[in-house]
Amino acid sequence: MPSRTTAYLALPCLLLAALACNLSPSAQGEAPLSPSEMTLAEALEVPPQDRRPEVLRLMGLPDSITITWQQLEGQEVRLEEWSYFDSQARFDFVDGELAWTIDIDPAPDGTLFAHQYDPLDFDSTMTVEDAKAMLAGQELVEESLAEAEAPGGLALIGDQILLGFDGGRLVFVQTFALSPDGQAAAGLPADGAQGVPTTEPASAAGAPALLEDDFEGSSPARALFGAEHMTFAEQSGEGILTSLSAGGVVPIVYDQPLLSDFALEVDVRFAQAQPGSSAGVIFRSDDAAGGLDFYYHFSFQPAAGQVKLEVWKDGRWSTLASSPIPVGVVVAGAIDRLRVEADGDDLRLFVNGTRVLDASDTSLTAPGIVGLSLIAEATPATVYFDNLRIEALDK
Repeated sequence: MPSRTTAYLALPCLLLAALACNLSPSAQGEAPLSPSEMTLAEALEVPPQDRRPEVLRLMGLPDSITITWQQLEGQEVRLEEWSYFDSQARFDFVDGELAWTIDIDPAPDGTLFAHQYDPLDFDSTMTVEDAKAMLAGQELVEESLAEAEAPGGLALIGDQILLGFDGGRLVFVQTFALSPDGQAAAGLPADGAQGVPTTEPASAAGAPALLEDDFEGSSPARALFGAEHMTFAEQSGEGILTSLSAGGVVPIVYDQPLLSDFALEVDVRFAQAQPGSSAGVIFRSDDAAGGLDFYYHFSFQPAAGQVKLEVWKDGRWSTLASSPIPVGVVVAGAIDRLRVEADGDDLRLFVNGTRVLDASDTSLTAPGIVGLSLIAEATPATVYFDNLRIEALDK
């Protein structure tokens, strides 16, 4: 993997909120605990109430699932997302406790759901051999992640399912509902709250788009690296970028047009936000064989509340600027709108309409390709992109 790396600590914001506040919206008459009433360590000692059997009884097997296991305060915690497209609902669980439900968009008619998989059949003690026995009869693809800086990592791909292992133990499960065009449906929120703008971005009224990508099955983007490092797919109108390489910048890139000055906007959503997880925008980049020799990189860390501008040049990283995101601009679980403005030496970043970072730099001035990126330490990790638009700036 190229040495263009940034690291982070994996600690999901969703998990902190769910545990510290003891959220249980499905339990009538049970008042949530105030965060001040107990410490996180105390909250972790509270036995969760497993709501999953009741959801299964009422709703049946989910159309698709995502399950991950995380370590928090020395304890293993299980995070789950169950999507029911016909009901336009997603259920999120923390150790079986129902954290909340989210409205999602329906899947297209004729979608093939992954009803053959019961989420309760998977647990963190499952080995690779256990999984192969469960999936007996399927044609399985086994991919070592050793070359992706995950020596004990392995991906197992079957019919509408992806399993990730670390040290021989299961750490990640995702099943996919396939639409008639062969694309996977994603159980994303139908709507996302946005921060209140404080400084409006510049825009050209009625400016024609230099590039648009709605990820509806014909994206011009391509994965920069191979399947041992990353995957990129279009699923129900979302571009889904998954990193299989710990600590590396894994981008999708747009080879045309070559741009110097522009305004770029894109929707970003993390399935499970982590303090160090970072989505980004790459610009003024070259297109070298096997990687990118130089580029600017705006990174957005929603759970950590941080943004940063870096430049990769001459084989090393330089941080040009960083800034905290103002309180209230980013809402947990929301879809965030990023805007990057490159105007000569002036580089600006907006999050949900709020101007959060300004920098001036002359390291890279020539037109180059643009890309979207993900940085992850714990793999596999996924970010969702949508509604990309690039246009000329208002001069």
